[in-house]
Order: sequence, then structure tokens, then C-alpha cells
Amino acid sequence: MSSKPNPDDERTRHVTGDATRGDLIPDSTLGADQETFEAETIHVSADQKHQRTVRTTDETVPRASDRDGDRPGQIGSYEIVSELGRGGMGVVYKARDIRLKRTVALKVILSGSHADSTERKRFQTEAESVARLKHQNIVQVYEVGECDGHPFLAIEYCAGGSLDDRLKDRRPSPLEAAELVASVAAAMEHSHRAGVVHRDLKPANVLFDADGTPKIADFGLAKKLDEDEGHTRTGTIMGSLGYMAPEQARGQNAKTSSRTDVYSMGAILYSLLTGNPPFQGSNAIETLNLVVGGDPIPIRRTNPACPQDLETIALKCLSKSPADRYQSSQAFHDDLVRFVNGDPIHARPATTYEQVFSWCRRNPLPATIAVASVLMLAILSASFAWIAHRNQTVIQTIESRDMRVEELRGKILYLDEVLTNSCALATLTEDPKWAERYQKFEPVLTASIDEAVALVPKAKMELDKVSDANAQLIEMETQAFSLVEEGKSSEAWDLLSGDSYQVKKRDYEHGLEVFSRKLQDYADDTVESARREAFTFLVTAFIFGGVVLSFFVMGLYSFIRVLRRKDVSIE
Repeated sequence: MSSKPNPDDERTRHVTGDATRGDLIPDSTLGADQETFEAETIHVSADQKHQRTVRTTDETVPRASDRDGDRPGQIGSYEIVSELGRGGMGVVYKARDIRLKRTVALKVILSGSHADSTERKRFQTEAESVARLKHQNIVQVYEVGECDGHPFLAIEYCAGGSLDDRLKDRRPSPLEAAELVASVAAAMEHSHRAGVVHRDLKPANVLFDADGTPKIADFGLAKKLDEDEGHTRTGTIMGSLGYMAPEQARGQNAKTSSRTDVYSMGAILYSLLTGNPPFQGSNAIETLNLVVGGDPIPIRRTNPACPQDLETIALKCLSKSPADRYQSSQAFHDDLVRFVNGDPIHARPATTYEQVFSWCRRNPLPATIAVASVLMLAILSASFAWIAHRNQTVIQTIESRDMRVEELRGKILYLDEVLTNSCALATLTEDPKWAERYQKFEPVLTASIDEAVALVPKAKMELDKVSDANAQLIEMETQAFSLVEEGKSSEAWDLLSGDSYQVKKRDYEHGLEVFSRKLQDYADDTVESARREAFTFLVTAFIFGGVVLSFFVMGLYSFIRVLRRKDVSIE
């Protein structure tokens, strides 16, 4: 029963320009949902591009859970175990071969005896194509037959699921992706040497057997290079959205070749590295337009962990022109193996640098002068930037250090007052809380002095005097606390008010003042040194700039002479 068309329908997307019915080609052994379609393009006029419209339907085929009652118990010598998947043309069952006692995948045309010639032809093409191929990474055909008017195909059963299923759980690492696609490329090279082009490579058609070996499945759209495709019209779009090559998207079936599969394998590699196919539009038409004329998003923009060499390999496969891709699956496979082994890859198009280098080899004199000029200019610019950054850093460092040292100076004075007052109050009140307060802040004072010494190494001598005076004061204050504890408060007071203690106190404060002056002198000297350095550099830069300008004029003169010689030779 049909419902309102929906261009985003994932199970049955058809692209057509007339009343031609599009077939959803059944998925491989698993029969997963796919965007495989075929359609006619409409040629509006000689001056207009091909136009395509989208027709969708909600006549989706029920899953195994919906159709258990319709599932046959046995087909030929195969006992049906369960339904694996279903598409527009066929259904795939998990079955047991009664004769050989093995599990197989049984592919059956849904319409059976009512199947049209196109369906039967494709079914036969798949059987014949896979029967040609004997490779560990391609599913094997066990039997082709017919039972009660239903053509069937018994093929190798892959218990490990599809690559599409695995991508939903975890994206492989770049190295794993390269190794996996290299296995696929090796299998496709075997297929191409046998004269079979798959034309529908995608993650859903890469299956895994029980031990994890990848297997290419679903040759329903395969093209045999030594035969004419009488059942496929020019303009018919065949393949899977997102993984079809531009020539497929244009309906140029006569131009499909082994490099069409190379494109699809590159799209699979792209999908493994990014999590999405190279092109995804909001609907089928937008996706087709992207395949034909769009550029894929660079892999490293989506996945920065992808090595540049692997991105280069994938994007070479995705070139719009077949001539710009790898010319064979073997070349693609070999470059992937080089990447896996850490060897230099061959997929390196001429970069701008290489083109410039080639011109320099042909014109050594102007090139040498130009390069020298650019290098000197770069050195000059870098030096300017470095000196500016250095001066800025010096100034910021001085400012931040001055602020911190001034903060420490205030902290030291405050803590000194706290300790002095705590000691005095302890002698007057004999309250133990003042001794506790003293013990709490005395380590903080010592740590602050040590930090100030570390910040200004050149003022270490003055700060050492402060530190020594502080140590002597602490010793006398500790003695005063001991006297208080012995009940000799008056003697403790005499100790703190005596000349010896007061002299040490003045030495302590004088040391802090000298330290502050040293700090200011050091800051002024550093700033002045930075200014002198900047002025010297400025003078040097003007001289250096004059030399660079001279080289540039020489280079320009040499370049003009080269052009004149070329003009004379032409005449």
C-alpha cells in the first residue's frame, strides 16, 4: 500500500524520469537496507543539463519478524533456518544444505516465475560473475538452481556481519582501515583480471566470516567486460548513493570500468576514516549532484588523527575523472600496503612546491637570487618579530615580577608586625593563643622571604641579610616565649624591648628597603637594555633591507633578461 512520497526514504529510494520502475537491488548475504537504485535521466534539451526527479514509495518489504508465517520450510535441498534480509527484487535466507550438512546463504527472486527478464538476467549475471572468481576475500557460489519456478543462488554464509554493521559500533583506526581496504582491493584486482566489475561496492556489501576475514558480496550489478549489457540502457543510474562513481551518477554505464570500483573502494576508505560517505545530501538528487560536481571534505578536517598519506590515497580514488584515479585495483592495493609498511606512497600529485622547484631548475640564476631575497626577507621579518616578542616578554616579566615582589614585600612587613605583636602580647597577657598565632604565621614569613630571593637573584645579597636578621629575630622571640612559659614575663619584655632586639629589627627593615631599591634599579637597567637592543636591531634591519632590495632588483633584472632571450628565440 503506497503512501505520500518521501524523498528521504532510506529503504526504497528510486531515481527516475518516467514511469520506469526502480528496483531496490537486494543486499548481499545479510540483505541490509541500501540505497541501490536504477533510473532513467531526462534529456530536457541540448542546452540543459540532465534533470532527475525523485520518486519514493512506502511499499517497504517486511522484515523476517513480520514475514515468519510466509517463510518456506525448504527450497530444494536447502532447509530454511531464518530470513537474513529482503530487498526489492529478492530475499536472502539462512539455510542448511541437507546434503552437505553446511550453512549457506540462499538468495531467491521474490517474484519467482513472474520475474521479468531484467531480474532473471541480473540474477544470472551475479551467479556467473561470482562463479568466475575464486578468491579468499570474495563470497563463493555453491549452486545455482530453480525450485517451483523460484530461481535461487546458494552462496557462502558469512556469520560475522557486514562492514556497515561494524561501522555503527566502532570506527577503525587508520591502520586498520588501510589493511581492511587493502584486502578488498586485492580481491577486486582478482575480479577485474577475470573481467568482472562489481559496480556496487559499499560497506554493506563487505561481509565477514566467522574468523573475521572480509568477503565481497552482492555482484547483482556486476558488469562482465567481455559481454554487452543488453539489459542495461544508457542513462540508467546504477549503484549506491554516496559510493557510486561520477560516471555512474551520470548514467554513463558504457564508461564504467575497474576504475569505477577503485572510486567505490576509495569511498569505503573515506567512510571508515570519517564515519560518513564522501557525499551526503538531504535527498537523492542533491547527493547525485554532489557526486558529479562536489568536492569531498578533506578527511583530516573531520579526523585530524588520519595520516596525510592515507588521506592522499583516499582522495586520489575519489577523483572525478577516472584517468586521475589509480589505474588499477592493484596500484591502489600496493599504495595501501606501502602506507601500512611505513614506505613512501606513490599517490603524490605534483604540489605547488614541486612545480616551483621545476621552474627553478630551468632558470637557476633568477631563481637563486629570488630565493636568496625571499630568505633574507624572511630572516629579517622573523628577527623583527622575535625582537618585538622578546622585548614585550621582558617588559611583561618585569611588570609581573615587580608586582609580585611588591606584594611579597607588603606581606613580609605585615607578617613581621603580626609576629612582633604576637610576641609582645604574649609577654603582657601570658595568653597561649598569641604563641599559637606566632607559630602559625612564622613559616609563612620565612616562605615569603625565600620566594622573593628566587624572584630577584641579583638582590640575593640584600635578601640574605633580611633573611639572617629575620632568623635572629625569630631566635630572640622564641626565647621570649620560653620565658613567658616559665612565668618570667618581665624578663621576656625586657628582651623584646632591649637594644639588641631593636637593632636586629632595624637591620631587618633596612634590608627590605635596600631590596626594594635594588629591584627598581634592576628593572630600569633591563628596560634600558631592551631599548638599546631594539635600536641596534633597527639600524641593522635598515642595512639588511637595503641588501635585500639590491638582490631583488638583481633578480628582477635577470628575470627580464630571461624573458627577452625567449622573445628573441621565438622571433
